[in-house]
Amino acid sequence: MSKMSFFWVCSILLLIATGGRAEDAILFNRDIRPILSEHCFQCHGPDKNKRKADLRLDNREAALRKEAFVPCNASQSELVKRVLSNDPEAVMPPESAHKPLNAAQKELLKKWIDRGAEYQPHWAYINPVRPAVPGVKREGWENNPIDAFILSALQARKMKPSPEADRQRLIRRVYLDLIGLPPTPEQVQKFVEDNDPKAYEKVVDSLLASPHFGERMAIPWLDLVRFTDTVGYHGDQNQRIFPYRDYVIEAFNKNKPFDEFTREQLAGDLLPNPTEEQLIASGYNRLNMMTREGGAQPKEYLTKYQADRVRTTSITWLGSTFGCAECHDHKYDPITAKDFYSFSAFFADLRQWGVYSDYNYTPNPDLKGWSNDHPFPPELEVKNTYLTKQMELARDRANHQIHLSFEKSKSDAALAAKFNRWVEENTKKTFVWQTPAPTEGKDFKIKDSGQIVFTGKAVKGGSQTLEYRPQPGWVTTIRLEALPSAEHKNTITRDGAATALIQVTFALKNKEGKETKLGIQAGRADRYEIIRWASTVPFIGLDKGQWRTAAGAFEQAQSAYWLLEKPVYLKEGDELLVTLKSDNLGSARVSLSPLDNVYDDIDSELGNPFKTLNNEHRQELGEKVYRLFLKGTGADPESFKVYREAMQICHEMNRGKAWTQVSVATTPITTRVLPRGNFLDETGPIVEPAVPSFLPQIKKVGDSKRLNRLDLANWIVSPENPLTARVLMNRLWKQFFGTGISAVMEDVGAQGEWPSHPELLDWLAVEFRESGWDVKRMVKLIALSATYRQDSKARAEYREIDPNNRFLSYLPPRRLEAEFVRDNALEIAGLLNEEVGGPSVKPYQPEGYYANIQFPDRRYVADTDLKQYRRGIYMHWQRTFLHPMLANFDAPSREECTASRNNANTPQQALTLLNDPSFVEAARVLAEKLLASDAVSDDARIQWLYHRALARSATEKEVQSLRKFLATQKHYYLDNPEEAKKLIHTGIAPLNAKVDAVELATWSSVCRVILNLHEVITRY
Repeated sequence: MSKMSFFWVCSILLLIATGGRAEDAILFNRDIRPILSEHCFQCHGPDKNKRKADLRLDNREAALRKEAFVPCNASQSELVKRVLSNDPEAVMPPESAHKPLNAAQKELLKKWIDRGAEYQPHWAYINPVRPAVPGVKREGWENNPIDAFILSALQARKMKPSPEADRQRLIRRVYLDLIGLPPTPEQVQKFVEDNDPKAYEKVVDSLLASPHFGERMAIPWLDLVRFTDTVGYHGDQNQRIFPYRDYVIEAFNKNKPFDEFTREQLAGDLLPNPTEEQLIASGYNRLNMMTREGGAQPKEYLTKYQADRVRTTSITWLGSTFGCAECHDHKYDPITAKDFYSFSAFFADLRQWGVYSDYNYTPNPDLKGWSNDHPFPPELEVKNTYLTKQMELARDRANHQIHLSFEKSKSDAALAAKFNRWVEENTKKTFVWQTPAPTEGKDFKIKDSGQIVFTGKAVKGGSQTLEYRPQPGWVTTIRLEALPSAEHKNTITRDGAATALIQVTFALKNKEGKETKLGIQAGRADRYEIIRWASTVPFIGLDKGQWRTAAGAFEQAQSAYWLLEKPVYLKEGDELLVTLKSDNLGSARVSLSPLDNVYDDIDSELGNPFKTLNNEHRQELGEKVYRLFLKGTGADPESFKVYREAMQICHEMNRGKAWTQVSVATTPITTRVLPRGNFLDETGPIVEPAVPSFLPQIKKVGDSKRLNRLDLANWIVSPENPLTARVLMNRLWKQFFGTGISAVMEDVGAQGEWPSHPELLDWLAVEFRESGWDVKRMVKLIALSATYRQDSKARAEYREIDPNNRFLSYLPPRRLEAEFVRDNALEIAGLLNEEVGGPSVKPYQPEGYYANIQFPDRRYVADTDLKQYRRGIYMHWQRTFLHPMLANFDAPSREECTASRNNANTPQQALTLLNDPSFVEAARVLAEKLLASDAVSDDARIQWLYHRALARSATEKEVQSLRKFLATQKHYYLDNPEEAKKLIHTGIAPLNAKVDAVELATWSSVCRVILNLHEVITRY
């Protein structure tokens, strides 16, 4: 008979002996292990280095060898004698431990020993087996197996579940839990009036299909993997990683099986022919904190990075505190220091730097010249859905504006005349680029093709102004080519350097000699080197007239294009002045075009557009030809301005691509056990990658194969691993019920908690695994359960039996997470920008909050467009200076893996809701909507607000209270009209100038109160 079979037989016999009452049985995992773990294991547990008297109480055989107890005879057991002793020299735990046992615990130990002192393998380390669903019944209550397990536990305690919540509360609940946003009054009303028995299930299905489902599910995952926009250590510089966040959101939206989700993050780069998506996912391994501090020791920080990955991976997937074994064997769980470093060895193949810079004491040639503004490689440029969509939307706006202008030209005689004249002037042209030769000058010679060869030596700060007299006509784009020349050894530089840095400026000089500077709108180059960075944002420099040629192509022609701020018309006799500042440029050529060759998106469809003007299809091409005209002349200033603004956004979207940190495998570094975690101590044994020795092992194929991250990922989601499915389902349970089935989210080990419903947790784990790791299926099971649909009113009659509502006689209310507190207010106000994905955004933040961030200095600039109203998941996450609103509502800094957020209730939270500009602005916009609604009387308006914010009607008491408050506020703002103006001008949202300032300020104050209600920020 196996040990497990023997255990279950003994357990059954014990239940029979106690009359079948589970609460009378003493189970080691539930009742005894927590006592020993809390009071004894620190000195008598798994850590051999700290073990006292060579006594080990976490192992029955070892305890019996040391005669710690005599099974079935507590009075003769040394353990009991020590626990009951009044002798300060003999009592255990010793007084110095400050962990005395209470009377109930002592009595429990005595009973356990008298009943045989049987041990059990720790519950979390036993592979879950699907238990039978209890056969309990309650008419009209059970919806699925979850309810049977809950009802069984309730009935065993003579408790009853609560009735179902009313429909208004239920729909608000499920919206907040599944997408993190409240329903609209219209959605509430539709659900309330829907008599279909499957009405609620239809709502659940629609929410599971919502793109906001992924945003809601992503937030706890981002806490676990410590996703941020900055690296944490020292200067806490920015990092480029937002596509990883988009990957997580999309994975939940597409219901990517969790086993795939796991493999792609831990080892996306090791999969056969990895896709771009899988490489983005591998950015998980790069989310640790990093440093480029001068003086930091590379070896020390590589050790930190590895340890961080062990802690994060073990908590995220295994719910285990491996970090406790970094310096010594774990004091409570069977995790050894060797296990810790063997686990660390899985990540030893990652390409990384201990210090992400090139200092004399730690040369990193790949990072030569890198500063605090540079990114943190390795990185990959990837296609991004959000950027692509924004680019397409901007292009659509530009095209629409061109169309409006074209239609306008049909009725605007002056504009039509300009268009016809432009067509006539360009009908004879057969070229797109005009390449004039400059006027003769010194220090350069001119070739027939317009090429200029500089003859002087390379001079620091060298400058040359070239004067051109091109044919009359429009100039929109100026091209500069850097050309190889025989005079300079067929390279583009005079001094043999690999690159040339060039600064260009342009001016127009008329016949009278007056010069006018020509501004630059934007620029691009076919090849270039990045000139400088600012917080990982590259400044290509072309927009500012700077261009550094590409180092790898100094023997090839390279071109840069500059779009002028406004197209300029060159008259007969006008000169174009081109000033080139460069130390070493060897040869160049300047060309001019009347077309926009920087924001170029349609011109290529026409081939040579000036030939097109001559052909018989000109009328058919009408709007496309007009497009060239408007882009090249700016003849319709208003349309031209809108077009340019839209195309600048399009330009900034970088072709819909973004850089992101990824995993790149390289030769693994040597991994040793570090005594006491000391990176300088190399006396410990070298270890190979391996999973913890007390868990089922990975089956190796051949002795020579070194295990890698893909092997680890496969093991984590293998049927043999008892932890992953349990840990994930326990975490999902907490997301909906406020507390996990086992309450300690980051530790299912000995210091964790015996599950309140162990059979339910096992059933969920097996269901999850056997469903193909289907996350949405498990969410739907929970959301449809009668347990979840219960009313949330506390049951006073069960307060003593179940003070913490662990057996769920009602649904526990929970405060919204920080991000959703803000989302909720913006959505209620109608301000929320619901776009999904993309770079992080910067909402309002106190001025000077970043004053103490250095290396480099940073100034926080809040967004001034619709990005201001994006969801909280996209807020810029600065590890060392987390946004005050997020911090006040208990969001973690994400310096470490966070499995469970704190849930504080502080005055700062109320002050945030009253005074943070985001909430003040939301209140003002909400008040504007209220005043524009059909609600006319004060009472009707209060009811309108309650339905919008809380999906219910206000009580008479609430109405009376707000009436009084309304009156006091109206009186105040009548006496202080300037204060009213100040209040209603908070934020960037447009203000309706027709609304009375006092009236708006008064109702804005009422809305501030509504948004500050505890009920508004709580899911019931």
